[in-house]
Amino acid sequence: MGEEAKLRFLKIICALALLLVPVPSVAAPVFDRLVIIVPASAGGGFDKTAQSVAAALKAEDIVRTVEIRRSPGAGGLIGLAQFEGQTALTEPTIFIGGVTILGSEAENHSTVSLVDLEPVCQLTEVALAIGVRSDSPIHTVGDLIEAMRADPDRLTWIGGSPGSADEVLLWAMASKLGIAHDHFRFIAVPGGGQQVLDRLTNGPQFVAIRSYEEFASYPGRGKLRLLAISTANRFPGIALPTLRETGFVLVVTDWKGAFVSPKAPKAQRLAINLVFSRLLASPAWARELAAQNWRAPRNPQDGFKAKIAADRQMVKVLLSGSPGDSRWGGGLRDLLVRPWRYALLGFAIAASLALAVAWQRRSAKIRAGELKRALDALNEIRAQLSSKGDDADPDNAGERTAIARQMEAWGLSSAELEIGWMILKGLQFKEIAAARGTSERTVRQQAQAIYAKSGIPNRSEFSAHFLEDLRF
Repeated sequence: MGEEAKLRFLKIICALALLLVPVPSVAAPVFDRLVIIVPASAGGGFDKTAQSVAAALKAEDIVRTVEIRRSPGAGGLIGLAQFEGQTALTEPTIFIGGVTILGSEAENHSTVSLVDLEPVCQLTEVALAIGVRSDSPIHTVGDLIEAMRADPDRLTWIGGSPGSADEVLLWAMASKLGIAHDHFRFIAVPGGGQQVLDRLTNGPQFVAIRSYEEFASYPGRGKLRLLAISTANRFPGIALPTLRETGFVLVVTDWKGAFVSPKAPKAQRLAINLVFSRLLASPAWARELAAQNWRAPRNPQDGFKAKIAADRQMVKVLLSGSPGDSRWGGGLRDLLVRPWRYALLGFAIAASLALAVAWQRRSAKIRAGELKRALDALNEIRAQLSSKGDDADPDNAGERTAIARQMEAWGLSSAELEIGWMILKGLQFKEIAAARGTSERTVRQQAQAIYAKSGIPNRSEFSAHFLEDLRF
């Protein structure tokens, strides 16, 4: 075979080889334009999620143009109400929702609900972090739990809007410790974001709960100390222990998801589901998750509806302050919304007042008895101190005289002499104070003076000093 024939043969082989190599097909964009409704201000978790979704959709050419519309207020309920109220959906539109909206629904007894929308997919699993100022005496989760148990009223907590995932985590911690909600002060900062962390760095005794990415991106990060995250397992890229690792077994995670209106045309809803199926599988979305310290959920589409229902019930129970939805508790709530609830309230107030009056009368009777006993003892002692010789009581006058001489030898004042005798009579400081018309604190100080002058350390040894001679 000549050289020309060999060259021609090689060209044919190369051409055939090129025909057999599969050429990747480039899928066309599903939409030219997609609108994302964010029920919050710029900079918060909802907005960051929308920004990441938009960036990944455009990077993968799944959607050519993405417009983000923000509608903040009432923990996401204003944006939700506006989205649900739309009648004419002329362009593909999605809504970004999350645990915070479920909490706002429960907190505000909202008539609009996230469950009224059609879930598309769960986009993220978000780690909630607990942080304090770097100069706080709280260094570990153990320190925090100890402070919550010892004096929960001293701690002020700060986080996002009322009903947010931040507040949900606080109430979950309180419930696990068995501490009532009214012992905790939670400052809700609508919109969250940097405002929460600004207040944390400038306020005393604050403990903040926010998503980890907000702590990580905060300009004053060096002024903060992060204690733990609340997820089941550690997150990649987050060098913090979970609450479970610190010994406080509790898991509460935040999440963000995409929703579509059930009023949208069926073809449009199917296309939106296709958009997010491609998004979740894309490298661009994986990069966004890593950059924001989010984690991809296990069942982003198939298990999303069940997760919403479970979290909605969990949030309602925690925000109600009750340990569970018992039959008794449910029956009581039913009674309180009936027309006769005002009669029940009036009866409860009247019964409370009657009990208070009865308790005050009983307490007054007890106090009167104590005072009479103390006055009788005081009068007896004064009579004994003023008697001359041993004629007052021939049985034990000599013993009393010996005791009086001993106390006078210690240099006790007349007031201290009276108190010394009343101590020997077995009266308590409260009874002595009532009889003498002075404060219990003053009596306690005078008793300390008696012990100091006598060289006897305490009440029991003072009484024991005269035990062999005393016969009352």
